[in-house]
Amino acid sequence: MEVKKLILIIDDEPDFLQTMRFFLEGSNFRVIAAPTPEEGLEKVKLKPDLILLDLKMPRIDGHQMCKRIKEDNDALNIPIIMFTSQDSTLDKVEAFELGVADYIGKNFSFEEILARIQAVLRQASPRVSSQTNDERSKMIIELRRIIEDKNLRILFQPIVNIATRKPIGYEALTRGPAGTFLESPVNLFTLATEANMFIELNTICLTLAAKKADFIKPGELLFLNIDPLMVNTEHFKNMDFLKGSSIKPSQVSIEITERVYINNFAKLSSDLNYFKSLGVKISIDDIGEGYSSLKALAELKPEFMKVTLDLVRNVDRDEGKRGIIQVIVDLAKRLNGVIIAEGIETEEENKTLISMGVEFGQGYLFSKPQEPKQLKDSY
Repeated sequence: MEVKKLILIIDDEPDFLQTMRFFLEGSNFRVIAAPTPEEGLEKVKLKPDLILLDLKMPRIDGHQMCKRIKEDNDALNIPIIMFTSQDSTLDKVEAFELGVADYIGKNFSFEEILARIQAVLRQASPRVSSQTNDERSKMIIELRRIIEDKNLRILFQPIVNIATRKPIGYEALTRGPAGTFLESPVNLFTLATEANMFIELNTICLTLAAKKADFIKPGELLFLNIDPLMVNTEHFKNMDFLKGSSIKPSQVSIEITERVYINNFAKLSSDLNYFKSLGVKISIDDIGEGYSSLKALAELKPEFMKVTLDLVRNVDRDEGKRGIIQVIVDLAKRLNGVIIAEGIETEEENKTLISMGVEFGQGYLFSKPQEPKQLKDSY
């Protein structure tokens, strides 16, 4: 059976990412997406057969990304097609000088992009394609071994009352084996999705997190990142992952990331209401980073609303960010929810957030993600 080609799309426009994923998967490709340049550089390590790269992105633009990819011997021969909404001859010349295989404006037709992708893939070296598939197969074998051995690290980061600095709960964070490619959660879960092991990996992560959270005190919460795909699995719906642990359903807060594209809010809302009936709390993660915040908040009615660290960073010096966060704080009050600010790193940020009515937060100012034993000694 022919292995489907893997395409990595690096683009900071969520709607474009979602549209391209839908189109390419319908054209018999496997697709992984990266909404930030940094995440894109991580996912390049998964050795895609082709990279679709946006020219205009924050922090690292397409030209810089291309240069960094081509400087990596392991990624040097992966063909790149660059996209842009601007038609600049100088941009095109620079892109081709950096080694892109093709350069396309975003006003393309799907038929055109499909033809150009297929042409670029035909021109790619068969030897490189074979090496890429061999390396990916080895990574998938390693992932299978990690899952079977449950060789995963679960770290916890406290979520605190930012005025008193007393923890109200802890977010569980998964890491692969230290010092390996799969130590990164981005690499770990992206590969698991590609290899059809996503639910299996998440099931083990949830079980390990609950068992290792025995340090959590009554009244404190365990925050768990949940993909909407997990909500209807038998293991999760029955809350089997809590068996053998000291954590009760009323101590669990399910975090649904706002970056995830949700096709059916009404269905997800109905599913989450079932968990609410068990006493489980609902959090919306990364508010301010994706494209469906208001709908997510209105439909899912979360108890906690986690503001993305991009809005929190330098909030004390950025009037625009303060304005956006203030809107979210006021909205949370109307919806009977509370705000958790992510990524707080400085005393100035913390003081500003307190003055704006933000009650809770997490970040390196309070604690980095740590092993349970370290947290027991700290709190």
